[in-house]
Amino acid sequence: MKLKKENFPDFYKAYSHFRMKNWVLRPGLQYGVDFVAYRHHPSLVHSEYAVIVLSEGDVGRLRVWSDFHCTIRLCGSVARTLLVLNVDKNCHGAIAPSFFGEMLY
Repeated sequence: MKLKKENFPDFYKAYSHFRMKNWVLRPGLQYGVDFVAYRHHPSLVHSEYAVIVLSEGDVGRLRVWSDFHCTIRLCGSVARTLLVLNVDKNCHGAIAPSFFGEMLY
């Protein structure tokens, strides 16, 4: 999979984290993000979060304020909260900060 998408392992880490917490993820291309996250099945609820996965050294996305501002405005116009996940490759098996647990679960 890395041959098709170099940062696939980071996307998989983010995806598996949400799935372990019983969230449903769908592609977020229509919102300009990587995933949209649903608390329950998509046929029952609207997605709550628009998720962007950033890796170490990711310089292509959200690198200037205008990129961030445009993404926030788009998410706000469709009633989604932007969630930016920064995948740290040096912390294998690290536990998420407590505020992250309170926010999502």
